[in-house]
Amino acid sequence: MGMVALTLAFAFAAALIVRDCRRRPSVSSWIWIPTIFVMLLSSRTPSGWLHGGGGYYQELGNQAAANPIDTIFSAVFMVVSFIVTIRRKMNWARVFAANAALMLFYGYFVLSISWSGDPMGSLKRIVKDFGMLFLIGVIFSEKDPLQAMRAVYLRCACLMLPLSLVFIRWFPSYGRVYALNGGMTATGVTTQKNTLGEMCLIYIMFLVWDYLEAREQSGGSLWQRIPWDQVILILMSLWLLRASASKSSELCLVIGIALMIRWKSLSSTAVNLGVFWVALLSPVLLFTSQEFSSVIAPIVEALGRNMTFTGRANIWQHITLDTVNPLIGCGYYNFWGGLGGYAISVAMDTTVPNAHNGYLDLYLDGGFVGLTILSIVLISNGRRLIRRLARKGGINYYARMCFAVLIVAIVSNLAESTLARVSLIWFTTVLMIVEFPAKTSARTARINTTRSADNSLNREQRILASR
Repeated sequence: MGMVALTLAFAFAAALIVRDCRRRPSVSSWIWIPTIFVMLLSSRTPSGWLHGGGGYYQELGNQAAANPIDTIFSAVFMVVSFIVTIRRKMNWARVFAANAALMLFYGYFVLSISWSGDPMGSLKRIVKDFGMLFLIGVIFSEKDPLQAMRAVYLRCACLMLPLSLVFIRWFPSYGRVYALNGGMTATGVTTQKNTLGEMCLIYIMFLVWDYLEAREQSGGSLWQRIPWDQVILILMSLWLLRASASKSSELCLVIGIALMIRWKSLSSTAVNLGVFWVALLSPVLLFTSQEFSSVIAPIVEALGRNMTFTGRANIWQHITLDTVNPLIGCGYYNFWGGLGGYAISVAMDTTVPNAHNGYLDLYLDGGFVGLTILSIVLISNGRRLIRRLARKGGINYYARMCFAVLIVAIVSNLAESTLARVSLIWFTTVLMIVEFPAKTSARTARINTTRSADNSLNREQRILASR
């Protein structure tokens, strides 16, 4: 029965992907490069697939970067993507100049290799992270970058969601794992429940964005012309999100969808600034939660958690000024594979793979300097997105999506560690905040202008018809 279900899942996924390809004729075949890469980010590494599933395992520090299979795959994706963008005459010097804050961020962590306890491991990690820009470049060099973005994630959803359902039900060696406490958790195509929750979170946001864009172009009401395939994928995502029991992803989903479909009265610059600064100050509030426990405790308990944040606070308490250089950290992605991480694992009598907090892990990587540069990246891009949202000319769902993803990334890293990590949320965040000038920006502007003209024409035709 398991093989029959697997065959049907592949057939169903193929049918949906073919349907999406016909729906987006402007998207080229080269888009499969970032699509396959996002599929791997959504599930597990190539070596993880070859591992055969089963059991519980965690990788510390830079150990994952040492796997030759994963290194080869990453190198091939980056090189091919770079060649494609060069052939499409993308000016990378202008791209880097347009993203000065992000380049400063990467430049600092390249510098941190010099004080890392594992320089080669840190170098491999930062190259893989930085190389994601070349895959993003393939998307932005398409004729219609926004259609290409949605095509990447929707085609991933067409395959990853049905496979996750089949794996959980009929292939437990792939779809379920034993946690450290011995309990069984559903993981689907991923390696842990929280990653499954993050996958569903991102997929649902892209499915909703694609529907909103299609509805805007057709001029229908919110409930008209809902594609049946997207409804099925959203229902699958919601079921998997529930099965993952990832409370942080559920909260982020509510926040993300609310930011995308809100009324115009809740879309003012003041509201956007308020949402942005509340999200940006949430890490500070989290780490001072003991002083404000009477205020925070009811909110945390309403989300099904306690003030230890499911044991995460116990990890945070073991990270002190004695275990890491507070100014510059321990070097990029080095702490948990080194002596400091080992000492914490021994003190807690359990394997600790990361801090379960993106800001704390970034502090371990680059100290307060790293956190300061991250703040520059978030603030500069957040303000730019808010200005884009304030422009007149109707609802800009792309700008809403970018802003929603940024807020979700900020909030999700309170309980998970994805900042500056090769992960689905980080890749999506960089995709939404990076600026691509020159040909791609001009092309996107022409697309938006044409789309606005088409929408105006459609409205005029409907008015004339009603008369």
